Amino acid sequence: MGQPRRATVITAMVIGTTALGVGLAAASPGNDPTAGRAVFTGAATPHASSIVLNPAALGLGTLNEVYVAAVAVLDQIAINRRDLDPDTGAVYHALERVTLGITARTLAADQFVADRGALRYHTLGGGQRDYQLAAGFGFRASGRFHFGFSVTFDWTKLKLSYARDSALDGGHGGRGIDSDCLGTRCGIENPAAAERYDVDVEQASPIKGGYIVNLGFVVRVVKDLWLGVAYHTPPGGSVQSELTGAATITKALRDGGDVLHSDATVYVSYPASIDVEARSRIFGSRGADLELHVGGRWTDSSRLYAYDVRVYGRELLDKNLPEWTMRPRGLHDTFALWGGVEQFDAGERVRFGARVGVESAGVSPSKTSPMTIAPASLTVDVAAQLRISPRLVLQGGYGLQYFPTVDVTSSAYDPRDRIACVDGGYDYSTEACSAVRDGYAIPTAAGAYGRLTHALRVAVRYAW
Repeated sequence: MGQPRRATVITAMVIGTTALGVGLAAASPGNDPTAGRAVFTGAATPHASSIVLNPAALGLGTLNEVYVAAVAVLDQIAINRRDLDPDTGAVYHALERVTLGITARTLAADQFVADRGALRYHTLGGGQRDYQLAAGFGFRASGRFHFGFSVTFDWTKLKLSYARDSALDGGHGGRGIDSDCLGTRCGIENPAAAERYDVDVEQASPIKGGYIVNLGFVVRVVKDLWLGVAYHTPPGGSVQSELTGAATITKALRDGGDVLHSDATVYVSYPASIDVEARSRIFGSRGADLELHVGGRWTDSSRLYAYDVRVYGRELLDKNLPEWTMRPRGLHDTFALWGGVEQFDAGERVRFGARVGVESAGVSPSKTSPMTIAPASLTVDVAAQLRISPRLVLQGGYGLQYFPTVDVTSSAYDPRDRIACVDGGYDYSTEACSAVRDGYAIPTAAGAYGRLTHALRVAVRYAW
């Protein structure tokens, strides 16, 4: 029998991960956009992020280390609408074959576009913040095969702010678009008929309804070629997550502008995902000084088709307010692929790496809105490592995701569907009423959408 390997401890910390400026969740709300895609990380790479990304890869490490990192995300968004966190973790090789791990982290906040009056029927701000605690293990079945299991307990806080066109919801009826709005005909998108909703909800129990199961394996295909695959379940392993809290509703000016308070529940179906990476040392005849990394991710984001918002309470009785509203996202599944090279870590003072990638569109042009801007995109990630001493390493990385401008001329969001459905007596066999039921029968989202995402990662690692 071989000698037991020296115990390995990895501690990871992500401090102050936050979105700077305006942003939004494109496919996987609350996710670090650089995870797996970033240089020095991956589903077949031993790294602090592997506790969640692929716990099977933890057993590939051989050194004790302390890892401290900070990630900042900046979303630059340009919309021309037309009318009509801390993260701490530890990994311990308790036995020759078993690796134990624990991590706690706060992810970069997703922030929705705020304070843009022209976009009020889609978003007036808000966002999502996730706090996570994960624990798991990796097991070395043989020198060629490792598998791992971890559970992430996710506590989600979600805020949604938006307006409802109270006149549009009346069709041509008594309180509809032909009615009076402070001395003028209301029509569509009259500010006097805009009713504001501010919803603040959170995961009631991250243990009962917020847990995410991460399953993975890493196998050595041939010498120096490793393949890693990991699967991540939706939170709670259920069809929907239930977030509960409160809502503040500000009545339209034409209705007096009263402020009402209520309870609120938001039902949302978060995605599952699969991460894959192949990692191999290359240029073996020259000392195998480089590693090739090819990775990808499938995200079942078609589950996140809408926020199902319910508001209820004593103050809402007889106030002519809808109890149930669908806030569409319109997402479908996405596929991302990236590849690049990095220097093999053999104790060099300076180490570099770079990756490029592509990601499929997360939403069709017709369903693009200020809440969801996710056309096909290109990614570039670069990173460098400076060894300050034999034990102390400083790492820095930058990631860029470029989304080409989307010009939406035929929007799935069409207020005429609301009018046709109301005037037709709410016949839900019609296409117009189907649009009402799915939340698309609101003021149009037609316009031009541009987006550019920056991600900066800075880390310090101490190994012994």
